[in-house]
Amino acid sequence: MGGDGVGLYHCEGIVLRTRNIGEADRIVTLFTKEKGKIEAVARGARRPRNRLVGVTQHFSYLRALIFTGKSLDQLSQGELIKSFAPLRADLTKMAYATWWSELLDVFLPLAEVNTEVFLFALAGLVVLEKTTDPMLVSRAFELRLLRYLGYEPVLDRCVHCQETNPPFWAGFAPTEGGMLCSVCAKEAGEKLIPVRPAAVQALTGLYQADLRAVARQPVDLALGQELGRLLFAFIQNRAEKPFKSLSFLQSLLAWPPSEGS
Repeated sequence: MGGDGVGLYHCEGIVLRTRNIGEADRIVTLFTKEKGKIEAVARGARRPRNRLVGVTQHFSYLRALIFTGKSLDQLSQGELIKSFAPLRADLTKMAYATWWSELLDVFLPLAEVNTEVFLFALAGLVVLEKTTDPMLVSRAFELRLLRYLGYEPVLDRCVHCQETNPPFWAGFAPTEGGMLCSVCAKEAGEKLIPVRPAAVQALTGLYQADLRAVARQPVDLALGQELGRLLFAFIQNRAEKPFKSLSFLQSLLAWPPSEGS
């Protein structure tokens, strides 16, 4: 996003996305601590010997000098703080990191500072780089990110009648954004996602858990997939669009088909 005038500014940012422009340039989407999400062109960044090649790789964390233009900012210089190269070397971790990056890119507006989310995203990449099985870490990241961004699903009560302890939960309604009791579900006009009480309890726990602590927990594959079906449906409903990175991730993990997913 261009500024009002011409100038320079420093920032620290994470590379969320790049796209090619012209013969040798890239437009880089950065999530920065100081400016929020920005876009800047990296001149010559597709040439092998260009000084910007190393700092414009996906997930890289860099210190940048940005030239502010009237239409599009320009990445003038970049100093790598952390490359996160292991995330690009491991296909599974790369798929998760790409999914996280697309989440941030879709839900974050341009030029809106959100230091809390920035620090959370950075910490998340550090944990993802070190974990052996990212599934539950990703569920915790997705859930916490939704809370930070104000899209928190309602899990502790019926989203319609506000009952906190109904005799029976009918399931999760993505369009409604929360759980429905058996009474209110009869009036709902959408297919619900079945959710076991243990899954709701797990989601509630993930709200509070530190990502490093989650990474040390044994991974329950069935639970991770159950939580994923709920969160993925909710996220895509809120975004009003499919996510290419999510489709790739599910394909890579041989995600089982399920109603509502």
